[in-house]
Amino acid sequence: MGVHCAECRPGHLPECGELGEPVWLVKENDHVVKGAARDGRIVAELDGTRLPLRVADRFFLAAHSGESRISPRIDGGLLALGCAGGLLAELIVEEEIALTPDVRPSGNGRCPDFLAWTVLREIRRESGHDLRTWLEYLAQTAVEKVRCRLVLVDVLREVPVSGGLRGGSAAAWRIADEHRGNTTADLEELFTGTETATGNGLITVPERLAEITFALLVRETGALRHLRLSKQAQRQGDFRMDSWESLLPGTLRSLVHEIAVARGRPAITPRR
Repeated sequence: MGVHCAECRPGHLPECGELGEPVWLVKENDHVVKGAARDGRIVAELDGTRLPLRVADRFFLAAHSGESRISPRIDGGLLALGCAGGLLAELIVEEEIALTPDVRPSGNGRCPDFLAWTVLREIRRESGHDLRTWLEYLAQTAVEKVRCRLVLVDVLREVPVSGGLRGGSAAAWRIADEHRGNTTADLEELFTGTETATGNGLITVPERLAEITFALLVRETGALRHLRLSKQAQRQGDFRMDSWESLLPGTLRSLVHEIAVARGRPAITPRR
């Protein structure tokens, strides 16, 4: 598989000969809106408000801590695995990919953002690979790409730091938007808020699938135990996540299963 990773940073618009016009199509609640290129940057717009964070974005933030500079709560391999899983989950929720059992494109290609589009493009080019292969492949660059997306939407901000005696320069990042970057509060609300799921049917609402998959990724990578959740949220979260697993569509269950296996812990049996 070959990947052409555009450098993402403030003041830089990713370039791709196949992308066409510098317009970012964003699908939110089945409405497609545009994000305009302003001063070389992609700025998403939706009724005058910022777009909600996506699965990989939420995972990245939950897996980091710190105020002036963020640092990972978990080891780099698990961080990369969770970000890769988040990117695939986004395409699954949008019904852009399916498992047959290999990963294959299944939608119309109208991805909600540039990063999702580049991942889907790779999947379209490289057919015949299973879910585990794609997780391993995407994990090579997923952390950097998700971080770039968070910088582009002004959730993270780069903080230059001195290279010290080595004479070089380095970079760190901090949370630029405390409200959107507080994924611990999001999980607290998810675990303790009113449960909307009823009956024994599968969960099908896209936003609900996204937030539940985010929570399961945080658990399966071990990041959950590092979050400062209330005891009530911890207890209810454990109970709810166990029940949510059986209500996920088979493709998302398989994704959670592969990540659990990769971490080396007992996993649920994927639904066939």
